[in-house]
Amino acid sequence: MMRWFVLLLALAIPAAALAAPEAGREYRVLSEPQPVDAGDAVQVREFFSYGCPHCHDFHPLLADWQEEMGQAVSVEHVPVTFGRDSWRLLAEAYYVAEALDVLGEAHGALFRAVHEEGRRFSDRAAIAAFLADHGADEQAALDAFDSFAVTMKMRRAERLARDYGIQGTPTLAVAGRYVIDVREAGGQHGMLDVAGYLVEQEQEAD
Repeated sequence: MMRWFVLLLALAIPAAALAAPEAGREYRVLSEPQPVDAGDAVQVREFFSYGCPHCHDFHPLLADWQEEMGQAVSVEHVPVTFGRDSWRLLAEAYYVAEALDVLGEAHGALFRAVHEEGRRFSDRAAIAAFLADHGADEQAALDAFDSFAVTMKMRRAERLARDYGIQGTPTLAVAGRYVIDVREAGGQHGMLDVAGYLVEQEQEAD
């Protein structure tokens, strides 16, 4: 009897591991869904900061996952500040790089600079000089900090973090409705597994 019990228990473990993620456990559902604009793809928002070491670790995982998902998803990166001046400067750096069309090269480079090279960006001039090394015009970068586009995107990012109830980074949001916290999802790989599940649910609903 004991051997049969052990066998049944062993068979039950994979079944439990394959159980679908549950709302209120591995992810939460927003009471007020947020607008999204991703066309036929399912929008996935990543709330992050270049100052967050966990976001640095998550960056290559998310990039690989995005490549695997292909056209099924549209990923939007949303830098958060949590009221920290140093994180605000890094959030501005994201939108300045985007405005100058050097984000493709600068995004990963900023993570490496902060967490692998120990760089500490103390002001806008330091960010502008860094972006100049990655394809931007230094003066244009300085000017972009106070541009209308960057100012409005910073305000929008703060609003999104508030409306999604973001408490930590990295956090994922799917389809403007679901929020995946790394701890509740069981780690960074678990967060991507939950995101993949929710993307599939959204596709099936369409």
